[in-house]
Amino acid sequence: MVKHTPLARPSKVLFACGIGIGISGAAHAQSSVTLYGIVDSGVTYVTHAVTPQGSSGTQVALGTGNRQNSRWGFTGKEDLGNGLRAIFTLESGMAMNTGALQQGGRLFGRQAFVGLESDRLGTMMLGRQMTPMYRYFLALDPLGYSSYGLSAQDAQFVGRADNAVSYLGHVGPFELNALYSFGYDAVASNVPVAGSFRVGKQYDIGGRYVQGPLNLTFVYEQRQGSVIATSGDSERRYVAGGSYSIGKATLYGGYELLLNDVPSTLTASPPQSMAFAGVRYKATPALDLAAAAYYHAYRHVDAHALSTGLNADYWLSKRTALYTDITYVINSSKAALSATGWATSVATTTVKTGANQLAVAVGVLHKF
Repeated sequence: MVKHTPLARPSKVLFACGIGIGISGAAHAQSSVTLYGIVDSGVTYVTHAVTPQGSSGTQVALGTGNRQNSRWGFTGKEDLGNGLRAIFTLESGMAMNTGALQQGGRLFGRQAFVGLESDRLGTMMLGRQMTPMYRYFLALDPLGYSSYGLSAQDAQFVGRADNAVSYLGHVGPFELNALYSFGYDAVASNVPVAGSFRVGKQYDIGGRYVQGPLNLTFVYEQRQGSVIATSGDSERRYVAGGSYSIGKATLYGGYELLLNDVPSTLTASPPQSMAFAGVRYKATPALDLAAAAYYHAYRHVDAHALSTGLNADYWLSKRTALYTDITYVINSSKAALSATGWATSVATTTVKTGANQLAVAVGVLHKF
């Protein structure tokens, strides 16, 4: 299975004199800038997709980011001495089938932050960043954050926050990630709001224990309403999970409790309990296989859904793979979970309420 990270297998470009935009001067110490990216596109086949007329039918399309979301970016650091480094990342998401920017049209919508990194004290980052849910459960999704994996069960598994300050630290096998956002979505709402401290605020705390083949993780996330009238309401997520490696196989499991009393986000983020389990298996040096199941119990609509998935990745080289992703979603009479998410959330495909859905993606992925 592909390890899906924002800095997956980059190609380094080193600049001996540093990089400056509108600023001149010699580099204080050794510095480097890395250009990297992932491009992924393939054909998708989806049954019981909602048509413009409101009925359901089969959809065949050229998709983007089916296996891993396409992106390009720069990351860099400067050695300041005594174990201290300045760091930055600028990462842009794009749709391979249209060339359009992702993440609400932001130029660097995946990440845009600057910070300081210390060997002893940890790392402080400021800007638009991935949340602890994203950072930690990236390693715990049996389907490797494909478009049918954890991100389809709840979009906050690939959540990012604008206007954020975060801290990342290690003590032996323990790691801590805390984040505070002054306004988590500056595109959708005008945040921060003067005189209304709670509007659009986000609080996250996560930790994990990684020792040998074992990974145990817990994350809490809270997002306040994005307007004054709902700033006292919040979305709250409690997420726990783990993995254990045995030979060529890795076993996964986790649980999410989502509580939400923000009226404007109830449709996109319905209160629910979600449990998942799965396995990855490295069949050969070139072939990775994975299987997973995600079970949802929705609260406000008294409904449930089960999403099951299979992935196969065949690596033609260290950077290029052919993949097949298959998922089958079973909805109860009041549920509308599609292969890529809750039907009225950020799903790229939708499904008729109460209908089951089969989705298949076949494509190619390349890393640079």
